Amino acid sequence: MNNKSATLENLVSILSENFAPWIKALNIEPVEITKSGAKFIMPENADLSREGGIICGQALASLADTVGVLALCAHNEKFRLLTTVDITTHFMRPAMKGMVEAEVTILSNGRRMATLRVDIRQEGSPKIAAGATCAFAYLDS
Repeated sequence: MNNKSATLENLVSILSENFAPWIKALNIEPVEITKSGAKFIMPENADLSREGGIICGQALASLADTVGVLALCAHNEKFRLLTTVDITTHFMRPAMKGMVEAEVTILSNGRRMATLRVDIRQEGSPKIAAGATCAFAYLDS
C-alpha cells in the first residue's frame, strides 16, 4: 500500500468486510491518512439524531471506536485482529444534525497494545464536540 488512495480504498474494504451492519450504517468515510493517524467523516443521517437535531452520543462513541480501529489498520498497513480494552468519551458540546469530522491521533502502537485519541467536530468547526481516548489490545501477536 504505497499510495494513499489505495490505503483509503483498503480502509473502505476493511470496514465493509469486518464490521457489524449497524456500524456500516454510520457510512463512515476515510478522508486522509496522516503520519500520526487519520481523518474521517460521518455524513448526516437522520436515524442518528434525537430530539432537537442532536446526534446521539452512542453514534459518536461508535464513530470514535470504529475510526480508531481503521486508523490503526492504515498505520499497520493491514487489518490486525484487536479488541477495545477501554474507551473514555467526553461530550463537550452537542454535535448537531449534519456531517461530522473525526480526527485520530495515534499516541502509541506497540506489539500488543495501542492507544489513540479521537477528536470529533461538526463539519467546518474548530471546536471539539466529543473526544475519546481509546485503548486496544491486539489479539494476533
